[in-house]
Formats: sequence, C-alpha cells, structure tokens
Amino acid sequence: MKRTCKISRPKRHTLATAWASTLALMLTAPLTIASLQPPEPLREAARQFLQQQLPTVIAEDVELSIGRLDPRLRLTLCQNKPTAFLPPGARLRGKLTVGLRCDSPKPWTIYIQASIRIFSDVVAAAYPLRRGTQITAADLIIVRQETTNRLQGYFSKSKNVIGKMLDRGMNAGQLFTPRRLSPPLLVRRGDKVTIFASLGGLKVRVNGTALKDAARGQKLSVRNTRSKRIIQAIAVDPGIVQVRM
Repeated sequence: MKRTCKISRPKRHTLATAWASTLALMLTAPLTIASLQPPEPLREAARQFLQQQLPTVIAEDVELSIGRLDPRLRLTLCQNKPTAFLPPGARLRGKLTVGLRCDSPKPWTIYIQASIRIFSDVVAAAYPLRRGTQITAADLIIVRQETTNRLQGYFSKSKNVIGKMLDRGMNAGQLFTPRRLSPPLLVRRGDKVTIFASLGGLKVRVNGTALKDAARGQKLSVRNTRSKRIIQAIAVDPGIVQVRM
C-alpha cells in the first residue's frame, strides 16, 4: 500500500498578512528615522553659541572644537531650534560643557563637550636675563603662544614691560609675568639724593645719600650729608626723596 505525502501550502490569508506586515515596516521605518534628531545640527548650534559668547577682540585668536555625541543617542526631532546655554560656573576657556535644551512637546536636554584654546602675541625674554635687570627694548621679543590656562597673566605690549625691574632670572623665550617684575628704581643704594621736606609754607631741601634701593612710593633710609642723621623718606622722582613731616 503506497503512502502519499501531502505538502501543505500556506493559506492565502497568511501570505497576505505577512506581506502587509513587511510593507508596513518598509513604510514606517523611514518615518521613525526621520523623527530622530540628527547630531550634526546640534554640534553646529553649540559652535555658533560659543562663537557668539567669545569677545570679538579675540575671535580670530581662538581654536574652537566641539565633541561628538554618542551615536547610540536617540532624541526626538526638535520642532523648534534648540536653546544653547552654559552650565553655572562655566568659563569660556579650556575644556567646558555646552547644554542644549529642546522645548518641543517631547522636551529633552543634552550636554556636549567642547574645548576653547586661546592664542595671543605675548612679550618674552630675547635671551637669558639676570635678576635685577632693568628691562630695555633690546631684552624683549614678541612670540605667539597659547594663553588658555595662564593664570599668572602675561603682557601683550612691550611698553608695559620696558623700564621695570626683573625680580628673578629668566631663560630665553620665557614669558614676562606681573610676578616677575617690579616698578623701576628711582633711587639706588649709594646714590646722591635731594631730600625734600615741607611743613606749612616752609620748604627745605638738603643733600643726602640713599642707603637702600627704592621705586616710586617706596620707603628708604637716607643719610643727611650735613647732620649725618639717618632719616626715613619716600622716593618720589629720580634722585629725589621726600620726608613727611
């Protein structure tokens, strides 16, 4: 007795359902992708925001970079332009974070890493300089360096350095900072000075000898040439000290 094997055929309604499901996926998949927020416009919004925050005087001296978003991030497409902001305490230099907020019906907030590097023309030593040097134009060069994290400050103009006294030695190429410099000396130890004093309408001038270096406004000891007395005075001009009565 022969056995016959029947091959079952899928029912027509089953095939129709499968094709309908496939077609539905094909139609809805693009809509799902289109409803997601693309990352590049967000990065560009963060860049434009930071550029607007930077002072225009240094805009050309800034290197601005924006980090990339996590590719796994799925954000609903923002119907309005996202609002960029800086978290409290953020500084416009070095590494920082920029916030982007969407106020659409499905709101969201994200943060993007960014970096701001600032470059400036700064005054540096042309060659090794010793402590106590009074700076001249020949001692200086202008170099371009990154100044993003220079907390001690720097000078961008030579005129702010020329004439000042160097408090510590420097190597060639080192930057001048406010901590390295002191006001120029008006009087040096051993200099012959004029001692000026006034009381009411009475004015007295006598000669003396400085016993200490002094810049403008600094106190120093001087010896009266005639009386040999040592008195305290204040440097007011080159070679001139004043006694306050």
